[in-house]
Parts: sequence; structure tokens; C-alpha cells
Amino acid sequence: MNEPVIFTLILFPLILLLFFLLFIRVLKEKRKEKTKKKTEMSFVVDTFHELVRQLKEKEQALEELKKKAEQKAEDIESYSENIIQSVPSGVVSFDNNLVITKTNTAATRILRMEPEEMIGKPYYEVFSSPLREIIESDEKTKRAECLYRDSRGQEIWLGLTKTDLLNSKGERIGYILIFTDITEIKSLEGQVRLKEHLSSIGEISLGIAHELRNPMGVISGYTKILMKDSQLAERPEIKAIYKEIQIMDRIISDFMSFAKPVTPTLTDVNLEEMVKGIVQQFINRSPNISVEYLFKEKNIKTDDVLLRQALANLIQNAIEAMPNGGKLSILTEKINNSFVLKISDTGYGIPEEMRDRVFQPFFSKKEKGTGLGLAIVQKNITMLDGTVEFTSSPKGTTFTVTLPQK
Repeated sequence: MNEPVIFTLILFPLILLLFFLLFIRVLKEKRKEKTKKKTEMSFVVDTFHELVRQLKEKEQALEELKKKAEQKAEDIESYSENIIQSVPSGVVSFDNNLVITKTNTAATRILRMEPEEMIGKPYYEVFSSPLREIIESDEKTKRAECLYRDSRGQEIWLGLTKTDLLNSKGERIGYILIFTDITEIKSLEGQVRLKEHLSSIGEISLGIAHELRNPMGVISGYTKILMKDSQLAERPEIKAIYKEIQIMDRIISDFMSFAKPVTPTLTDVNLEEMVKGIVQQFINRSPNISVEYLFKEKNIKTDDVLLRQALANLIQNAIEAMPNGGKLSILTEKINNSFVLKISDTGYGIPEEMRDRVFQPFFSKKEKGTGLGLAIVQKNITMLDGTVEFTSSPKGTTFTVTLPQK
């Protein structure tokens, strides 16, 4: 065998072995590279999954924070709403076009309206004068007072404030009207003024009454002396003088009773016994009058003399208002912490033009009236820290006496 052939036979396996080794190496390199790529891909995937997991955790945490923030905002809003709804003053909010956006419980109670009658409506459909002019004015209003007629036509005194409604940036987004029912306060102020007025009148009147009584006593004494003479006693001039002196004496007595300063002395009084006793004094002279009693409450703590004098005048007036007969009704009851007594008649009523003057001293349309009866009633009831009011029509009159009970 020649050398080339032997060389070829030896070289060929070596080449194949070398090629095989190279092939194995290439396979290993590719496998290594593939494994590396797979490892890198796995890292990327794992990293991605980790980021997704973290994002979900952050999302859940943000969701929790959002819920807490929403709950906190809701709690704050609810708390603010509870405060607004709980305050005793009326609160009404408007937008910039003066359309009502919100109202609280006190506002609807004071105005005697329902929320649906107010919310979403322009101010002029809900409020009347003088509130309407205050609301539509561009000027702010602080501590104003006005007499207002509510939805039922009842007059109430309101103390009010109107101011701008601002947002967090200080921009005006509407208006707020805050008001309080001060009717009772005004009534108390009126009672105080009335007491002061009656006190000043009383001081002057008492002096006048004393000055009148002295000369009237002298005239009365001389008249009685003249009346002892049988001839003079029959003369019409002497009779007229004596009659007028009696009238003047009664007027002066009423005048002094009205003018005399009194400090109430409170005692326990059975009102049923007092009222029936007073009625019995006057009813005998008016047999055509029937009497109805309804005593839901009988016992009261008050000044016996002052109340008896006041009720006597009211009952006498009621009976005299029914000259042709009628029905006298007397009701007593307790409402909250006040004792209420109503005296009603079916008489001719008090004319409209006289109703503002019935409590004025010396004002009377009766032929023999002194004009002090109802003035004494008002004075006595006022001295007892109470009130006396009346309603009247051609079908009769009702006087209502209200006395506080502590």
C-alpha cells in the first residue's frame, strides 16, 4: 500500500474526529447560549411578575386609601350636615342666581314649609316681603330684625343675617341666610315696656286720684247733709248731684285700683271655685244667659287678688255683651308650662275699629263705663308675667289669659 493511501486513511478519521469535536463544541455553545437566553427570559418574566404583583399591592393600598378618604369625606359631610340640621336657627343656602339649594329643619319649622316647597325654587317663589328685598339686595345683612308673615299667615319676628357663601378658593358660589324666631323675645320686651309704661302711668294717676278724692269727699259730705233735709232731698238738682258723685266715686275707685302699685303674692288658688263664685255675682241679673264650664286644670299658683279682679272684669264684660241672652263658656287647661284660661261669649263682638284700643285706659263705648275694666285686666295679668289676648267677631268674643307656671 502506497504512502498517499495510508496518509489518507490516517488523516480522514482525524478530520472526522476533529469535525465531530467541533460539532460537539458548537452544540454545547448553542445549548449554553440557549440556556443563558432561557435564564434571561425567565428573569425578565419573573421580574415582570414581581412588578405586576407589586403594582397590584400598590393598587390595593391605593384603593384602601381611596375608600378611607371617601369615608372620611363622607363622615365630615355627614357631621357638617348633622350640625346644620341640629342648630336651632334656620339656614337657607342659595346659588349665585338666588335659587335655593339647601335648607335645614329649623328653617322649614320656622317658616312652616316643607323642604320640597323650597329646594330648587327661586327665592321670590318662597319668600315674601320684607325677606324678599333683603335676599335680593347685594349688601350683606347682619343682625337685622323684621316682622314676617309665614306660609300660614301668622306674623313672626325674625332676627337674621345674610352673607356670601364661599368655596375653598374664597370665590363666591352663592349666599347664606340665617334667621331665628325671636317672637317670644319681642313679646317679653313688649311686656317689660308695658310694665314700665303702666308703672309710670300709675305713679301719675295715683297722685291725680288722691287730688280728686279730697274735693269729691267734701262735695259728697255737703250733699249728704243736704239730703238729710226732706224738702231738699226731693229736688232733682240734689238727686242729680248725688248720682254724679256716686259715679265719680266709682271712677276714682277704679282709677286708684288701676294706678296703685302692686307686688304679687303667689298662693295656691282653686280656679274652679274662684270662677264660679265670680260668675254667680253677675249671672243672677242675667237669667237668659247659660254657662258652660270646662275645667281641665283647676289648681294654679298666682296672686288671688290680682287674678280675681281681672277675671271679674272679663266675666262682667262678657255678660254685658249679651243683653238679650246667650252663652258664656269658660275653659281652663295647662299647655306646656303655662296655665291658659279662655272666657267666651256669644255677644255682639268688638267692632274692628275699636280692637286696637280696648286695653287703653278710659276708652269705653258703654254709657256708664269708666274705660278702666280691660286696662285693669291687662295691668294685673302683666303684673303676673302673663298675657291677655282676644279674638272677636259679630258672633262673639273670646279672651285668652295665659299665665306661666314655674
